[in-house]
Amino acid sequence: MKKTKLFFLAALTSLMATAQTTFDLDWFMGVSNANASITIGTGDTVRWTWTDALPHSVTSDSGSQENFDSGILTGNGTQFSYTFTQVGVNPYKCEVHSNMQGTITVEQTVSIDEKFRKNISLYPNPVSNKLTLVSLYKLDSYKIHNILGKLVAQGVANGNITEIDMSNLQSGMYFINAISGELQSTFKVMKQ
Repeated sequence: MKKTKLFFLAALTSLMATAQTTFDLDWFMGVSNANASITIGTGDTVRWTWTDALPHSVTSDSGSQENFDSGILTGNGTQFSYTFTQVGVNPYKCEVHSNMQGTITVEQTVSIDEKFRKNISLYPNPVSNKLTLVSLYKLDSYKIHNILGKLVAQGVANGNITEIDMSNLQSGMYFINAISGELQSTFKVMKQ
């Protein structure tokens, strides 16, 4: 009986660690490829939301592992969702605006911690003054540690996009710890 309970607990923990997630992407004229490209696990859903009033589509490109097409839709707030079931790379674009494109990379098993880490970007790196932190997960806060591990700054994050003023820090290597609820990930940044 004890072994059965341990097996059940292990199975439940494993299932929770790789739970399916819905990722939201804003879809608008001028969206960058980096902001429209994410890494997810099989069974995860991507939901694109039109954030301008122009007509757009979300259409898989040639060479995409899966085929999907929203058709041409118009209207601020319009949404299209697709659940990815196959491991592979899925380049996609807007049929109306050729400069709107991205890539959905689907991996077999991606833990929630790994999804969090893979879907955060920061730029510029190296940084002189302002560092921009972009995440598909809404960030709560951040901490900055120097190379010796000393906390030199911290602050409240502004959701999916946070600007961090690093102008008052000396030149050198820093570690940015991004926090969203229980999730955390650390990135190296060079301050000029």
